[in-house]
Amino acid sequence: MGGAHVRLLRSDHLAAWSRTFAIQGSWNYSTMVGAGIAYAVLPLLRRIHAGDPVRLRESVERSMRPFNGHPYLCAMAVAALGRLEQDEVDPQTIEKFRTALRGPLGTVGDRAVWGQWRPICVLVGTLSFLLGASAGWSAVAFLVLYNAGHVAVRVWAYVKGWQAGLEVGRLLKGAWLERWAERLWPVNILLTGGVALVLADVVVSQSTVPLASVALLGMGAIGALLAFRFPRQGGRAAAFLLVIAPLLWLLGGLTG
Repeated sequence: MGGAHVRLLRSDHLAAWSRTFAIQGSWNYSTMVGAGIAYAVLPLLRRIHAGDPVRLRESVERSMRPFNGHPYLCAMAVAALGRLEQDEVDPQTIEKFRTALRGPLGTVGDRAVWGQWRPICVLVGTLSFLLGASAGWSAVAFLVLYNAGHVAVRVWAYVKGWQAGLEVGRLLKGAWLERWAERLWPVNILLTGGVALVLADVVVSQSTVPLASVALLGMGAIGALLAFRFPRQGGRAAAFLLVIAPLLWLLGGLTG
């Protein structure tokens, strides 16, 4: 029975989607996440090629070839590749599709998740701590907020990957993740400024050495200017200062 005539069950999709959480579990320099892709798509392939072990083996071997992309958006590749196998697309087209998909999945995911969403969640957790929440509740706030977005991206990626199939590349060009990355940039900047202001207030009010406070605030101002003028390099420097400033303050309080 051909793959196009097979109806996948909801449990097949759920099994494939849940396996995307382990997609980096066998990462290596040879195939990168290729083995993880094969592991995730296997429930779909078993249903599609049920009763045809030769075609099943061939499809699994194709799925294990080198592949790389953002770990959350790889769910889109898993679903799309399963759809191509069900539609009985020829192996050459599938391989070209895999090659073309790697770049967009990495770029879009890195910009939206690593570049915007994760820093925003870190800043929210930091700000909640500086405003009086306990360290534990601040960590919970970060984890809940971050993983709500994380899981939502995985669900969206899988659903859209299955629906779009070969059109995934075109879908990514106009995806909400691209627009999201642009719209979250101001939120990121505002939260960074908010954390810097609250942290400055805490440091100045708690410090017994005015000159030390002024020096620390000066470092923060320089970091903010660098981040504005040179986003890539200065942003990292400013983030580093934001991370070590509370540690320096805590150490000063312990040794004071």
